[in-house]
Amino acid sequence: MTIDKRQKILNEALELFSEFGFSHVSINMIAKQAGVTKSLIFHHFTNKEQLWDEVKESYFSQYAQAQLSLFELEKDPIELIKKSMRYYFEYIQANPQVAKFFAYAHLEGDEKCGQMDKELIQRGSELVLAAQEAGQMRKGFNSAVLVMSFLTTINQYFVASCHYSQWDQSLYNNPESFINELIELTVEGIKP
Repeated sequence: MTIDKRQKILNEALELFSEFGFSHVSINMIAKQAGVTKSLIFHHFTNKEQLWDEVKESYFSQYAQAQLSLFELEKDPIELIKKSMRYYFEYIQANPQVAKFFAYAHLEGDEKCGQMDKELIQRGSELVLAAQEAGQMRKGFNSAVLVMSFLTTINQYFVASCHYSQWDQSLYNNPESFINELIELTVEGIKP
């Protein structure tokens, strides 16, 4: 029962943090939303900062584990980029509050985010560099820019849908067309 309550606290904290950010969420709000007492929250988490960090680590690790598996399974670097983009899109599509949560983390200057994804960026950079040397990708671009571009674009697709849907509602009526076009544009830009 304790594990279920702890997970409920994490889930509800994610909802509140993604809606209001760290600064505007209180332990009282989380307790009420989760249907638990403040003392139960403090039984599991030392303070609000630890709860914030555990929410962040929990949802990041779900994504990161799958991405690390992709690094192991997919040997073609272009296919790896395509699959990585598609997986990230599907992950955020299934968990749109995660994109909002990390947007608040970035806006509030949470430097731990950069530490969390360091291994992924390093592995991805090594693979891109090897693909550039093998002539499978064009030389001269920074792999961090490649990853930043697709992560940011996918996050904004979900976080700012009220804005971008006014530009072209068909991208939201058919999300598959959006990710397919983004993948195509990205891959064309990195080919030799």
